[in-house]
Amino acid sequence: MARFIVLILFSLNLYSQIKLDGKVDAAEWQNSEKYTLDYEIEPSYNGPAEHKTEAFVKHDDSYLYVAFKAYGNKDYIRAQVRSRDSVRWSNDITIVGIDTYGDGRYYIGFGVNPLGSIHDFKRIGNGEPDSSYNVEFEGEGRLTDFGYEVEMKIPFSSLIFPEVEKQEWKLMFFRKLYNRAQESRYLSHPVIAGAGCSICQSNITYNLFNIEKKQKRRLIPSFTANSLSNRDSEGNLKSESINSEVSLGGDFEIFGSNFEFTLNPDFSQIEADETKIDINQTTALQFEERRIFFNEGKDYLSSRLDAVYTRAINDPEYAIKFFNRGEKHSYFFLDAKDRNTPLIVPGEQRSYSALLGESNSNIFSYNYNLGKGQNLGFLATNRTYEEGGFGRLYSAKGKFLLSDKYSTYFEIAQSSTEEPISDLITTTNESDKYNYLLDGESFDGTAAQFNLNRNTEKWETKYRFETKSPEFRTDLGFTTENNWLAHELSQSYQYRSNNFIRKANMGGSLSLLTNYDNNILDQEAELFFNADFSNQINLDLGIERSNKATFEGFAFHNIDSFRTGVRYNPSGKFFIRFNYDYGDAIARNISTPELGKRTNYTIGGFYQVNDRIRVRYNYRYNKLENTLTNENYFAGYLTTIRGLYQFDKNSFIRVVQEYNDFNDNGYTQLLFQWQPNSATIFYFGGTFNQEDIEGTWEIESSQIYMKFQYLFNFD
Repeated sequence: MARFIVLILFSLNLYSQIKLDGKVDAAEWQNSEKYTLDYEIEPSYNGPAEHKTEAFVKHDDSYLYVAFKAYGNKDYIRAQVRSRDSVRWSNDITIVGIDTYGDGRYYIGFGVNPLGSIHDFKRIGNGEPDSSYNVEFEGEGRLTDFGYEVEMKIPFSSLIFPEVEKQEWKLMFFRKLYNRAQESRYLSHPVIAGAGCSICQSNITYNLFNIEKKQKRRLIPSFTANSLSNRDSEGNLKSESINSEVSLGGDFEIFGSNFEFTLNPDFSQIEADETKIDINQTTALQFEERRIFFNEGKDYLSSRLDAVYTRAINDPEYAIKFFNRGEKHSYFFLDAKDRNTPLIVPGEQRSYSALLGESNSNIFSYNYNLGKGQNLGFLATNRTYEEGGFGRLYSAKGKFLLSDKYSTYFEIAQSSTEEPISDLITTTNESDKYNYLLDGESFDGTAAQFNLNRNTEKWETKYRFETKSPEFRTDLGFTTENNWLAHELSQSYQYRSNNFIRKANMGGSLSLLTNYDNNILDQEAELFFNADFSNQINLDLGIERSNKATFEGFAFHNIDSFRTGVRYNPSGKFFIRFNYDYGDAIARNISTPELGKRTNYTIGGFYQVNDRIRVRYNYRYNKLENTLTNENYFAGYLTTIRGLYQFDKNSFIRVVQEYNDFNDNGYTQLLFQWQPNSATIFYFGGTFNQEDIEGTWEIESSQIYMKFQYLFNFD
């Protein structure tokens, strides 16, 4: 009889319908599993949560349903209508973390703010969450008399899990709130620093029996069109004919493995990358990966040696990837044919770049899971060029927990290079054994990293050793400098309280950087202090001294640098920050390097006019002057203003105006975006590039573009 009653209750839980409206109705959720968030992990260390938060979980044969009831804090709730993944900043939010394997290697987070705007991410171990990760799920929320409540509906097809009769998923529940305007973070379990990833430490297991794992069957066609305008030799602005293309992508599960492909993809950046100041930079700049195709499987490619940088696959005719997550063994394979291939050639304290023709790229990764976020892995990459030559890399890595306090990480890599033949790099610089020209030279290189960490409630100690030999390259990665060995030792102390200083972190580090000829490239000491105050002010201070720094054979001594940063975020409507850096710096982009005086500062912030209108502003100023003549090696600024109107959580219109004083140019961008799910996107907009000619703004070029991508889901 008892078993019969349990079966009836289980059936009610399995098949009861949830109306996704943000209202946590008692009748809908009466048979759910209930959890509470009892621990404040920020700013206190596993202290008692002041306000009650309840989480509810149930499922049917296709979906996992999650709800939160967040009590208290009503007058301080921060919530605006935001587009996907924008709510993680300056908003209250509740998040469920799901680890379908229970060992930390596949931790997906799903979050909803009080107005129903959503956020999803993937976290690998204790690393930063990857917010570019998007999968299918729905969320709704609403404000209430007691605070707010939210509901989520997560398809099983959006998750990867083992094909077993009994599923044992680890869950964790998280809430960020502004308790009396002070940011706090609650969790459903205590977290011990140094004891592995946070979800690995969760004591919540949610069991599911005999759920049907639907095989993914998705097609993602897209259509793009753009029209370019440029000035001809006579100075007239001429428009080119409209260029349009059709692309097709797909995502399928085959016998428990995932297969994705894309044909003729539009990998252009609709949203411009944030402009970076590179006037004194001697190496290539790295930008964030935003392209949907590289969304799933990025964790397979993680490397602290930057062995893989997916934006090195630039303009492919096609790309395919195949991956599988097993209980112990996981593997990943990618193949792509690129029409225009970027190549970075690293040197000592400089890099050189070229855009070559066609190439073929392959990546293979294997990981052996050891539990609690521990693993052993192997990675191999290969790129062959139409101009001849290749770049290959083989690496092994591992992460281990030695105790509740100690952890270690290692990675070793070997590269094998046969250069293509091209005249696109013309430098006369060269290393001891080879030059940086693309002239068919062949060589092998090595790289390695070793980390040892000790973490407790208040203390953190880190030691890092890393090296890249003069011959080491990563044609599919992001290595901009080689011929160096680095040692770094750091110690920090963390203070927490409920007083005026809520949280403070202070410490220092020592580092030594040499080349393979044992010449010191940098010998540096640093002291730092960071504090969060109860009035929502954050203060950051730092002092650095390089006893000796060498650049291209020129040695400089006693190089001092100071930094000050202040952030103020009193409400969800207003945020401002000010950073000021000054001291000594080497002028690198002149024929003979010299030591000058540096002054950098940044002013930025936003103002939320109402729930839908937001204005952001950013001003960055950089100057380096000669200490004897007071003449500037360079001086200039970048200023950017962004205005956004959010129609609803799926669509917005944005205007961006940027001016670059270094180049006397700028651009205006107007963009409309509609994104109702993870892969259906409609863009329409234009970018107008302007040049400041004797105080008169003239449009030098423009682009009008449109993209429509649609997800056909046959799961």
